[in-house]
Amino acid sequence: MADLDEIRRIYDIVDENADGMVSVDEMCGFINKLGMAMSIQDLRCMLKNPLQEDLPFEEFVDFYQSIFNHQDDEENDESDDLIEAFRVFYQNKDGYISSNELQNVLSTMGLIPRGQDSQQCVKMICRFDSDCNGVLDFSELKNMMSSKLSP
Repeated sequence: MADLDEIRRIYDIVDENADGMVSVDEMCGFINKLGMAMSIQDLRCMLKNPLQEDLPFEEFVDFYQSIFNHQDDEENDESDDLIEAFRVFYQNKDGYISSNELQNVLSTMGLIPRGQDSQQCVKMICRFDSDCNGVLDFSELKNMMSSKLSP
């Protein structure tokens, strides 16, 4: 289980407009980026007060723990690994992996030569970019990591 510092970091990432509160819309977007399809109505049904617009940190902690503690240990390990991989790749913390971020990480890991043309990374992203926005979200990274990459 994540500690409060880790959950606070996640809360701050989910708070896209940096107003200090996570809105229901921001929370729903976060859940969907993790590949767990959920409508705003479904999310509201899970909240203590379905009419509220923002989740204070304390309620976010309860919600986060209730969602992520119901997975099997094996799923938790896989999910934690994927979340950690996603964190490694999305360096500017915007929730997406760009071709430049992918290239930086792969070259740091020694998997591609430094300074290599970024077109290889652009092609890799395009292959898994299901919404065609030019970047990978968590769900698309999950698909990329679970497939066998071929050149």
